[in-house]
Amino acid sequence: MLKTLGIDPASHGSSTGTAPKGDPRAIWRDAKDSTDAALSRLAEAMLAYEDPDLDRVAKFGLFGIGTKENVTLNKALIEFNAAPPERRAEMGKKLLAAVQAYRIVLGGNLVGLIDTNPYGVATGLRSVLGAALDDIARIAA
Repeated sequence: MLKTLGIDPASHGSSTGTAPKGDPRAIWRDAKDSTDAALSRLAEAMLAYEDPDLDRVAKFGLFGIGTKENVTLNKALIEFNAAPPERRAEMGKKLLAAVQAYRIVLGGNLVGLIDTNPYGVATGLRSVLGAALDDIARIAA
């Protein structure tokens, strides 16, 4: 699935069970870009429903899902990457909390509706973003 959406599974530790390498912000950016592209393909159909939740996602992509979780996760990713070694564990805990909050959003009905849309557009919100969150959690731990 990741390869289909333009993400190289070899760059994600979840496919091998080993700790992922690399920048957690880049992991999230790649997953977000992939799912936002799929949401763009689905946007016209979502707007046709005239549902405020779907309209928000159609217009804003992932930033239309959830409330503050996207901002909180991005802030935690930035702080984790910028943390000096003596603060890395502290920032890792903060990042893990942000990852957990985002997992709750992914488990919601709106994401389920989008992932199982009747238009045949594979968004991969739960699978792609979930795999990225898994990798980020392993890096932060």
